[in-house]
Amino acid sequence: MSQHAFELCVLLVDDVYGELCSNVFSTLLQFDRLHLPALVHHSNLSPSQIKHGLAVLIQQHLVLHYTPPDRGITFYEANWKNAYLLVRSGKIIKLAESRFGESAGGVVSNLLLLGDARVGDLADAYGVTSIKSNGVEQRSKHQTKGKELANGVGNSLDKSRDQITTLLQLHSVLTYLLQAGLISEVREQHFRSPTDNFNEAEQEVNIEMSAMVGLTATKKKAEVEIAVREKLLRWRDGERKSNVEHDSFKGRKRLSDGSTPGSSKKRLKLDDIDLDGANGHKDTDDVSNVALDENLVLRINHEKCTVAFRSQQLVELAEHSIGQSTSQVYDELLQRLEEQIPRCHDDLVVYADAEEELAEAPTVSTLKVAARLDDNIDLSSSIGEVSNWIAGFQPQSQPVTKMKRGRLKRAAITTSDEDILDEDEDEEEQDETEAVTNGAAVAAETLDEDEALAEDYWSDEDPVKRDKKDDPDNLPSSRQQRLGLIKKQLDLLANSPRKFITSTGTRGLGEWRVDFASLIQFLRQTALEDTINARFGRKAKRAVALLVDKGKLDEKTLGTLAMIKSKEIRATLTAMQEAGQMELQEVPRDTNRQPSRTIYLWYFDPERCRQLVLEETYKAMARALQRARHEKKGIQVVIDKAERTDVVGKEEQYLSLSERNALQVWRDKEERLLAEVARLDDLVCVLRDF
Repeated sequence: MSQHAFELCVLLVDDVYGELCSNVFSTLLQFDRLHLPALVHHSNLSPSQIKHGLAVLIQQHLVLHYTPPDRGITFYEANWKNAYLLVRSGKIIKLAESRFGESAGGVVSNLLLLGDARVGDLADAYGVTSIKSNGVEQRSKHQTKGKELANGVGNSLDKSRDQITTLLQLHSVLTYLLQAGLISEVREQHFRSPTDNFNEAEQEVNIEMSAMVGLTATKKKAEVEIAVREKLLRWRDGERKSNVEHDSFKGRKRLSDGSTPGSSKKRLKLDDIDLDGANGHKDTDDVSNVALDENLVLRINHEKCTVAFRSQQLVELAEHSIGQSTSQVYDELLQRLEEQIPRCHDDLVVYADAEEELAEAPTVSTLKVAARLDDNIDLSSSIGEVSNWIAGFQPQSQPVTKMKRGRLKRAAITTSDEDILDEDEDEEEQDETEAVTNGAAVAAETLDEDEALAEDYWSDEDPVKRDKKDDPDNLPSSRQQRLGLIKKQLDLLANSPRKFITSTGTRGLGEWRVDFASLIQFLRQTALEDTINARFGRKAKRAVALLVDKGKLDEKTLGTLAMIKSKEIRATLTAMQEAGQMELQEVPRDTNRQPSRTIYLWYFDPERCRQLVLEETYKAMARALQRARHEKKGIQVVIDKAERTDVVGKEEQYLSLSERNALQVWRDKEERLLAEVARLDDLVCVLRDF
């Protein structure tokens, strides 16, 4: 862990959870893995203070702990990656609000505040505990004043966004979030580090396979590795289930008839498509009767949120490259793929090569994209049409010949040379006429083939076998036209130079797959080049693009290809080398290694540059947070006065004009600084998480 990342994580923990927690967290970051006596010794805090801080940090998953069975001593370890994710709390809340409404944003906000919480504790905090009377749910009239959650956080929940008034509404919101994967069930292994989980899984597998005989050492080692990965997958994700039903739904209660609320008729159907709906969206079943187990413990699933943030970045790239309407179709396609992608990178799943990984990537059909796409999106405005002149071009029956003025005079000449000249000219004109006629015929034939394909696209003789409900012939003409426009938009994405999607089949009017690796590689390279452009200028960006394309080049060749003068290219390359973003390799021509007999090759290392830019981004984020804290400290008295309960909403009455102006100036500065931190976090997502 770098120094700037260390500083940034400590600042985030201090801003959110206070000085005590930040002291404990910084001590664990500095000294790594410690038990309680060593932690007390290094932090200069009392044991009771250490325990209070650890209780908060463990619940927030900022500190991991493990107790070896053979020692009985608990060791604590700081989780700096989760500490960094505190900077994305606002983005996660906004994501939940945009997809599931303000009530879902309020639930996500509270889970971010609590770290993890039982469903029953959330219901108590919202004051929607139900009382069963004659099989009808009634909201309890008592308030939660004086009552706190089991984790020590009571009425401090954020209810500014909440519109939840009944227990079933709360369970419905949680069900939608579980189905989307934005929240997940908490398991014991989530509180341990990956190394501890791997060691324990390997130990258990070795004990289980110790009785196996007849295996060679190499084969047994391979079997142990496979068994360990499978055990780690079960610990992390629970029992392997289909992508349709989230594994956290095992916490749902069963009704008196033995069925599970939300299953069968009430289960969320992700693949059932209603193309005849009024708006073309998926008709999701009502989940108002879903009842979750009160003992189910939930938390925010940051890995799934990262997948959603990656989709947003790709949608912005598609909008910049193609257009808004096409990007909205791409957004819907990526959201359908998110249902099958739990995380951006899975270290527990091993592929032979990149081609195998791409072949195993999930796919989505055109019909599934069309099922949820909003009908208010104008799809036809971004699709160009063939002009009438090209569409109506037909070969002329009588070719237009060029009448030359000298033909009449040469007709009277009877010499052999002139006769040969006339014959050659006649043959040349005939060839030109045939070429024009044949070209027009080929163009007309191509248009006829396209029209035939368009007719065959909707015909009953389509070789692709489709169900009746998915057959476009059974849909109204307006729906057929809209499906055709969606297919054209997807073709634009597939034929784009960026290759946003790739066609993999014809089922459901075409199946599509996204090569995330190549797209993220393009985003990273673009981010690095933009950073170099901002720091060293356009010439440096041009040189980097050439080195990435050509490989290692000497100074003269690089300057020639980049069309930059030798003095300018030398100064640019030297400045970049001093910053660590350009490397130089010496290739001697003989064993004497004389400078005059040495070739100097410049090359660009994207991985090294990525690490440098990432560290500088951590530093910039830390400085922005420190500046915001410094600005706040200058008017802390005014802020404390404005946050008093008797002043909130009555600022004009209790605050003077100078105090209100100072408060507004500070809020503007803080907003700009936090917006800059959010933009820098987008860069971190591209360079590290995607």
